[in-house]
Amino acid sequence: MSPNEFRAEAAACLGQDKPAGELVDCVSRYFPDAEVFRENDDLFIKGGGRFLIVRRSAPDLFRMSLSVAAPTTNLVDYGGGRETTLNELIDQIATLGD
Repeated sequence: MSPNEFRAEAAACLGQDKPAGELVDCVSRYFPDAEVFRENDDLFIKGGGRFLIVRRSAPDLFRMSLSVAAPTTNLVDYGGGRETTLNELIDQIATLGD
């Protein structure tokens, strides 16, 4: 699969208008080296000793927080973290293991 094909398929999967937590299977399929789980509506992705916490903030936007400690939603609960687009989120997930 070429990088463009991968990006298109991952974007179709992640681009669904669902809470980020419902995308566990999709992320696991396209990022098999990451440990992926759900807590309520939030998506947790562990790769390379870092945790990425993702919450959908709008149909095409996500709020994400990167942590090297234990995973927690505290930052996104209070509006912290960084708002990101779908393409930026895919790039961030892809580099977690680096």
